[in-house]
Amino acid sequence: MSSASSGQPEPPARTQPATGAEAVAGYHGTAGRGTGDTERDRLLQKVMMTGRELGLTLLTLNNAAARAIGMHPTDAWIISYLQSVPAEVVLSPGDLARITGLTTGAITGVIDRLERGGYVERRRDSQDRRKVIVSPTEESARIARVFQPMVQGYMELGLKYSREELATIASYLEGSIAVAEDTVGRLRRM
Repeated sequence: MSSASSGQPEPPARTQPATGAEAVAGYHGTAGRGTGDTERDRLLQKVMMTGRELGLTLLTLNNAAARAIGMHPTDAWIISYLQSVPAEVVLSPGDLARITGLTTGAITGVIDRLERGGYVERRRDSQDRRKVIVSPTEESARIARVFQPMVQGYMELGLKYSREELATIASYLEGSIAVAEDTVGRLRRM
């Protein structure tokens, strides 16, 4: 039964991606910024759109993982962030609020829930006893196990690329993070 006969609107037709400067121009107001190299512009568009799709997919993954372990998505995001920070980096609730853009009240609620669940601990900073440090506990490793199939998939995917290609991919991703962080900073100053 077609959408028209069921009274439902037709979904928009999927079109082929644009090519060249036209493709780059279609990405969030980048009109007129094509390189003049049609194939390069097409690839730039593909990389930008694929990066955007990856970001959205990772948000969906965070939500699904949070649901699977009975946790709020924001809590899963914060514990994942804490697990990614090198052990020698100490973070206070205020640091987490600044980094994430959450209010201090919201981050306190997240930390309270994570602490009740046994995923983080608060402790006094050994250098400044007035400062409270938040760090993941061993129990938080249970959360990391939810992501193990993805980690394994990334490892298998990485085996398809040469060292040089992996270095290029890593460089691009690091640059993408820097661009995103710069944009976050500008948006927060608005």
